[in-house]
Amino acid sequence: MEKTPEKKSKRKKPEKPLNKEKAKRYTCIVCPACCDLETDGVEVNGARCPKGEAFAKQEMVAPLRVITTTVRSDTATGTKMIPVKTTCPVPLALIPEVMKQVKELCLSEIPPIGTLLKTGASSQSVEWVVTGEVA
Repeated sequence: MEKTPEKKSKRKKPEKPLNKEKAKRYTCIVCPACCDLETDGVEVNGARCPKGEAFAKQEMVAPLRVITTTVRSDTATGTKMIPVKTTCPVPLALIPEVMKQVKELCLSEIPPIGTLLKTGASSQSVEWVVTGEVA
């Protein structure tokens, strides 16, 4: 008699005990599943993948975000808005400062997709990449 391969269960992993005094809740934004996470900084409950666990632990220590926005381009044909995003995540606390820096940026021409732009002083510079056509 041949053995049939066992099917993997789609049940959630058993929840680990958390320190309820330190526990925080998050909604994972790494993938479209949007898992409801709960973590105390050591253990993570509710994550359906390793990326969710890493996201929850990062949120406890220092939350980061990729910023998407537009940059003004004044050309001979008028003012255009160019879509851009940061090349790497930015600490959540620095987002207002970074947005002020990018708001001051004005291009004299329309750059092609993939062009890198820099804003800010060298110690806190942020690199942006052009992500689309003129909006």
